[in-house]
Amino acid sequence: MIMKNRLQPAPVNFRTRTGQARRARTRAKILSAAFALFDVRGVDRVTVEDVRARAGLARGSFYNYFVTYEEMLKALASDIARQINSEQSERFESVPNMAERLWSNVRYTILRAASDRSCSEILVRITPLVGPLNEEMRVHAERDLRTAVKHKAIDVPSAGVALDLGYGLATMMLQRALNSRIDAKELEAAGVMLLRAYGIPEVEARRISRLPLPQLPDVPLRTAIINNFRID
Repeated sequence: MIMKNRLQPAPVNFRTRTGQARRARTRAKILSAAFALFDVRGVDRVTVEDVRARAGLARGSFYNYFVTYEEMLKALASDIARQINSEQSERFESVPNMAERLWSNVRYTILRAASDRSCSEILVRITPLVGPLNEEMRVHAERDLRTAVKHKAIDVPSAGVALDLGYGLATMMLQRALNSRIDAKELEAAGVMLLRAYGIPEVEARRISRLPLPQLPDVPLRTAIINNFRID
């Protein structure tokens, strides 16, 4: 009698893995095509059909991913936010001062997104429509704000309104960055205004807003985003 090895792993569904790999590669191809078009025409002058043609995909294949242009931009905005959130966690999750951590996250979002004009254009267009760009971003931001309120690091009547203030400020600064380079003094002033709105005393708000600027990664933002979908 032959005994079966109960520790033998279950057979791998290669068809499913192959499908997932193909989907990831196609998504990377779409992202690369979209960014190439954005660089030439700007986000507001590109259509979903332009991206499909640039990516070299059949309509049936492409529309399995995005049916409308707005839907595609929302997905791209979510991808941008997910990458920035990951980088923020690596840098600021261990900062004990909650007010410092909040401003560090907002400032990093502004600086990292502003490093890529097309990413800035996408966020400026989409953020006012949807607020948090994905569930991970919403949970990440709300958790920090509620923790700050609980520990009395900030004094706000509504965590939800405080969250909207942060998004609004970041969007406004990105809009300004589209017209000219980010000015360090303006960024500092924005920090003071946001922290004062969060109930931080002026002296402390000025100290936090003047903290050294973070060093951005060597990998460009769009490259990091596209690499998330590449499977070598």
